[in-house]
Amino acid sequence: MHAFLEVVFMVVIGAIIGGFTNYLAIKMLFFPREAKYIGKWRLPFTPGLIPKRRHEIAKQLGKLVVEHLVTPKSIEKKLLTSQFRNELSQWLIERFVMWMNAEWTIKYVCEFLKIHVHESIVSTWIGENVDKHYIRIKQKIMSRTLQEIFPNRLMGEIDEKIPMLTDRITQKVCEYIGSHEGAEKIEQMVDRFLDDKGMLGSMLKSLLGNISLAEKIQPKLIHALNGEEARETISQMLEKEWNHLKNQPLQEVLPVLPDEEIALWIRDNLAEIVNEINILNTPLQSFVGQHQKQIIDEVIPHLSEKMIRLLANQVQAIVSKLQIAELVQHEVESFPIQRVESLILSITSNEFKMITYLGAILGGVIGLFQGILALLF
Repeated sequence: MHAFLEVVFMVVIGAIIGGFTNYLAIKMLFFPREAKYIGKWRLPFTPGLIPKRRHEIAKQLGKLVVEHLVTPKSIEKKLLTSQFRNELSQWLIERFVMWMNAEWTIKYVCEFLKIHVHESIVSTWIGENVDKHYIRIKQKIMSRTLQEIFPNRLMGEIDEKIPMLTDRITQKVCEYIGSHEGAEKIEQMVDRFLDDKGMLGSMLKSLLGNISLAEKIQPKLIHALNGEEARETISQMLEKEWNHLKNQPLQEVLPVLPDEEIALWIRDNLAEIVNEINILNTPLQSFVGQHQKQIIDEVIPHLSEKMIRLLANQVQAIVSKLQIAELVQHEVESFPIQRVESLILSITSNEFKMITYLGAILGGVIGLFQGILALLF
């Protein structure tokens, strides 16, 4: 009985020593948190391993994150996944719909972005840009022909209007010739013609007496103008002039323009239009609402794809600029040591307990062997 109790006692003592030794070794990883001194002599194993190696741990964690966890290739791979593409596209669509439903105005967006803007600034901007771009745009337009400036549909409509213009011109000329004013004008022209002929003209006047040539010429002219031949001639002349005109550079059609007056007119009218439509307080939906479906179905997916490609191509530079290793190191070093301890324990507490139990078991086993050996020898 005495021998049995002695063996049990040695097993218990061995288990206590083994478990306590491992428990103490684990605690010495964290404690003491600062160096302990007896006089000027620093006690060994102080501070604990983690407080003592805190800087090295932080540095190695930063290196671990950059080289093995958050690497440029892993980020690029994540960016190029279809799941991320869909999530980004869906997020952009949700934001766009939210902005449209919120009826954000240009003024609100500018205020949100901390951009100071009001009507006078817009008017000033219009004036500056009109002056800046007027000459450039004018030079570009003046070197082009009417056919190059205006759309083909408009040019075709003008071509189709020439017969109608011919009829209109003929009608107006006939009305003028048939009027009292037209008769007087014809009379004056006949008299001037006869006067220019000298004696022959005077003889003709005396022969005609009181007969009015204008009254005889008027119906003949009107009849001639209403004839198909005259109409065809006028139409051909108009077509010839129009074909010549539309193929001429605008600077030959309008050789001199009052630039200052035109620029001032553009500035004043644009400023007036901006004030009338109250552009700053107009919801963005008024500008893009009719294209909302196209923006959602085409523009946003294309934009998200471009954004992803841009980010993927610049991942290496972005990671380098972020200096993630230094960031992780700085954050870990700024942690209170208690937080570092709780972080490690939250991950490894079960393993530490098992190490303590293993120490107790090994100590007990060693005590058992010691007891048996003591009994045998």
